[in-house]
Amino acid sequence: MNVLNLADLLLSPDEKKELQISTEMLEQSNYPAFYESNQNIIKSILFIETLEEFLDFSKENHLDMECFCAAYLCTHGYGIQIGGYEDDLTPALTEFFHTQGMEYPEISEIVCKEKIYTDCSDYDNFKKSMAAINKILDTHGIRLIVLEDFVYCDCEYTVLSLDKTLADKVLSSWSSDNFEIYL
Repeated sequence: MNVLNLADLLLSPDEKKELQISTEMLEQSNYPAFYESNQNIIKSILFIETLEEFLDFSKENHLDMECFCAAYLCTHGYGIQIGGYEDDLTPALTEFFHTQGMEYPEISEIVCKEKIYTDCSDYDNFKKSMAAINKILDTHGIRLIVLEDFVYCDCEYTVLSLDKTLADKVLSSWSSDNFEIYL
């Protein structure tokens, strides 16, 4: 299983169709239409601000579909993307748990206890905090899967909220060239 397979399990039929249309535009090199319908996703992955920049990128590179799909999942509310050098994730994580309906007091305590940060080293506390949150979520039948991506920038994390049964299935069958299960 990889990000594309996971998206197929998570997305609604309308979202799958939208993703398929975007994928077809990219495969057919219809870059202007692809950019127009996916500007925010492209910006979150590549930090590209304009169509001209995307066209320049597309001359010599291809947009990795797993990375695009992970960002697509996040923009549709299935997860959150976190950079590898984030100083304080408290607001972003608080909002994510709120939108996911996971406002358990024990989670709020972990998130607000200390600044949660990432710095792509052994000294960050992101992994430790996510592991503690997963212990709480396990009792509610939910699990966070954290995917680590090194394709476009160091340590880009995609945090997805999954049903515990699906999370176990993902963990047992994960096989991706671009994403490692971080948690």
